[in-house]
Amino acid sequence: MRQKVGTPGRAAVDSLVTGVRTAVAVAKRLPSRFPVWIALGAVALAAGYAPTLRAPFDFIDDGNLVYPAPPGTTLGGHVELWWQKVHANYEHLGPFRPTLWAHWEVFANVCGGEAKLWRAVRFVWCGLAAGMLLWLFRELKVHPVAALVAGAVAMWNPYRNEIWTSLTLGEGVAMPYALLALVAARKGAHAERPLAWDVVSILGVVTALGCKNTFVALIPAQVALRMFPDGLTLRDGWRRNGWRALALALTVVLPAVHFVYFKLNWHPGQYVPQKPSVEQFVRVLSSLKGAIGLDFLGAGLALALTCVVIQRAEHPSVAAGGLLAAPLLIAAGVVVYLPMDMMSGRYAMPGVWGLDVLIALLLTRLIQLPPSLWQKLAWVGIGIGVLLVLAANLIRQEKIAARSRLLWDVVHYLEQNAGPNAQVAWVSGDSTAGELNVEEGIHVRWHLLNRGRPDISIGLFDRDGKPLDRVELPPLAGEPTFRIAGGPGEGQTFREPYQLGRKVYECSVGRK
Repeated sequence: MRQKVGTPGRAAVDSLVTGVRTAVAVAKRLPSRFPVWIALGAVALAAGYAPTLRAPFDFIDDGNLVYPAPPGTTLGGHVELWWQKVHANYEHLGPFRPTLWAHWEVFANVCGGEAKLWRAVRFVWCGLAAGMLLWLFRELKVHPVAALVAGAVAMWNPYRNEIWTSLTLGEGVAMPYALLALVAARKGAHAERPLAWDVVSILGVVTALGCKNTFVALIPAQVALRMFPDGLTLRDGWRRNGWRALALALTVVLPAVHFVYFKLNWHPGQYVPQKPSVEQFVRVLSSLKGAIGLDFLGAGLALALTCVVIQRAEHPSVAAGGLLAAPLLIAAGVVVYLPMDMMSGRYAMPGVWGLDVLIALLLTRLIQLPPSLWQKLAWVGIGIGVLLVLAANLIRQEKIAARSRLLWDVVHYLEQNAGPNAQVAWVSGDSTAGELNVEEGIHVRWHLLNRGRPDISIGLFDRDGKPLDRVELPPLAGEPTFRIAGGPGEGQTFREPYQLGRKVYECSVGRK
């Protein structure tokens, strides 16, 4: 017999394992026809962003997107305004995003420029996206506990949480539609009458493409989920569902036409297509690493994988559809970002969802294994990793909110103290070092414009006083009367502490 070791570490391990087993037992008692754990899990995952409900508008995209149309605008006027913005967005940048602009316009007019209402709407949308992710896991036969853990890793990850801390980023708008498309493809593969699910899957992809063309990376996984239900060989799946599945792939025509038109009609001001490079490939892989929180969960996942490799489960295996769709998502997600020369955490989507699926399937296999000390240690590592992910997420939310409050101090100061037709010099530098940046200056101007002070002009300058050329803001018409720069300085200095006062953002507004 094994002797129990009465140490605090062992007690912690046993407590965590007991908690996991209790959660498993509760999940097993839930009604099979109504997966209530998905709804509860979606609320729990969205709760990780509860601090955003008190955050003000930010200065990333909010300055020109959160304000409603002028009072008295007719329905036709709204449609015309929407199309003008869609067209202007393509002409200036290149992306054709009608779905995204429709969301922005509807939310702006419903919320009426109120930050709290905007935040509440985004919070609900975050919960909807989390619910769709959990639903996809369920369709891939992921255990409920594994789904909730993998969902927490995906939704709370600080590397891609900007899609929920910001109100307007397209990845967040598209996420529920994109995941619904994958769910519907999977449901259609097993349905006796799959037409309705096929239509939903097609519409989901089309809507996601209308937010961002990079969601074309969904299509290979969508086709695989539709073509190969569990229990069929690849040959049988092709014979049974091949042509129906390929019909879903016809949506690839939309981004293909857009790409050809973009290349034939390119002009300065739009995104510049790049040749795929090793440097960009490395950037994409690094983005995927950060987007699954490998720095936090690496040890736990390594232990889990080791347990699964060296032990055999007596329970049914995981869904083969997930094992096929996940690599396709990852590969396509990498390819669509190779023609660029930059990377961001949110750009890891939708490819990172393939890694999320693999993590969920790995944890499902871990649950199916016979109990062992190594299995318990794996769960301890994963549990600690999830807590670290959540902590990093909350810290980043606080940092972003502090930055927004600092810039709102500047907006309010100019509203109250700047005279008619005031000229403002905005000094831009390295924002990672606490200085102000160009985009923040642009959005300060746009917030002022939409809040009734269109007479205040802002000019962009570098730290040496040289004007910066940006299409969004014209140069100043005269000498500036105010100078705004990061850090303390002459005149009014604003400070916003964060991380329990250990760090602080500062900027100064001085008269010149």
